[in-house]
Amino acid sequence: MGRGLEPDQTSGSLMKQKLFRDPVHNIIGWNIEDEVEARIFELISSRTVQRLRRIRQLGFAHLVYHGAEHSRFAHSLGVVHVARRILNALEIHDEDLRFEVLAASILHDVGHGPFSHAIEKVTGIHHETYTQRLVLDSDLTRILESVDHKMPERVARYYGPRGDFAPEHQVFLDIVSSQLDADRLDYILRDGLTTGVKIGVYDFERILSMFEIHRDGEQTRLAVNYRAREAVEGYLIARFHMFKQVYLHKTVRSAEKMLEAVLRRAHDLLKDGHEFSAPLEAHLASLLSGSVLDAQDYVWLDDTDIWVALKKWRDDKDPILSELASSLLDRKLLKTIAIDPNDPVFIARMVDRAEQLALKAGLDPRYFVLLDRAQDTPYKPYDPTQVSASHIPIVTPTGVSPIEDVSDIVHLLGRDAYKVLHLCVPAPIKGQLLEFQARIQA
Repeated sequence: MGRGLEPDQTSGSLMKQKLFRDPVHNIIGWNIEDEVEARIFELISSRTVQRLRRIRQLGFAHLVYHGAEHSRFAHSLGVVHVARRILNALEIHDEDLRFEVLAASILHDVGHGPFSHAIEKVTGIHHETYTQRLVLDSDLTRILESVDHKMPERVARYYGPRGDFAPEHQVFLDIVSSQLDADRLDYILRDGLTTGVKIGVYDFERILSMFEIHRDGEQTRLAVNYRAREAVEGYLIARFHMFKQVYLHKTVRSAEKMLEAVLRRAHDLLKDGHEFSAPLEAHLASLLSGSVLDAQDYVWLDDTDIWVALKKWRDDKDPILSELASSLLDRKLLKTIAIDPNDPVFIARMVDRAEQLALKAGLDPRYFVLLDRAQDTPYKPYDPTQVSASHIPIVTPTGVSPIEDVSDIVHLLGRDAYKVLHLCVPAPIKGQLLEFQARIQA
């Protein structure tokens, strides 16, 4: 097996490559005469990976940032491209290891369902569980086994507990899943570009050029030379602000909570034997009825099924289901009120008042008074009590240290957690709630 060509290399013919024009990375090419890259291209072309074209990367973010229409497929393609560039920068030539890391990268999101966070609240199963199942038993499995009969198990390990990963292979896990992995390196740039949020820009090329392998006994880690410390600081700050401005945006979160509510309402109606005005897609109906779908049935579902269901539910005879579906389709979203997440007594009083006002307005508070909690930690500092910490090691002239020990900015970021708590309520009662909030805070 030969080593694959990077798109910017001049040797070889471009006719031997399958090319993708990417808005972030320009041209992403796969050399189909290279056995490793040919198998990766097979994975890209598989039914399971192609399904990701029908799942938006940012869920409801397009309701706020109308350019955020990109798919999980586009992101996954970017992730495997970044992973390949990291392997090349580290001069990793072992073909089986290269394939293992690239396969884990392109497949890292295959277990995502439509509007993943809302669906996971219904199923109670994290998307990485479905990713492991699909790697071990789907159309992907045959492709992985064509390289090595143990390859499905090797790739599935990347989505399990970090402590189960061999110490000498931690560097490869770092490329796929860490605080400076190919996933984050791509989505920050991609999401920043599509949303138009300029704070999502950081110096990717500088970080890439300064990657190193740090060895400490048997353990290997993905590290960065101290000369790129400022670039890593910029990356972490960009991620922090993307969470504040995009991922945890109040309107995006309101829409996600409303989808959770409408799916919950459909679940409750199914349990009560409700006859819907139009039949549901069979896999979605099974999921909403409380069945745990196997991986093969789960991947039948994508964003299209949710939108079709919402269009059907708009005209359903159940007024709650109809109202919630119509509101999502027409972007008539619940309004949000920011609440101090650290005051449980105040939270309880606000929720109680909101439920009273909803009942008075003839609305069921179970579906129209929604409490949304969310938080993000910009950087998780090194914890020596963890078997395999996922901190970012920085190689300095005097040794290797966690980045928070050599960067005042990251030290501060590591001590911070961005927390938000919003009460999502119908527009007619928001004003009354704000007056109540002002009175009890006076």
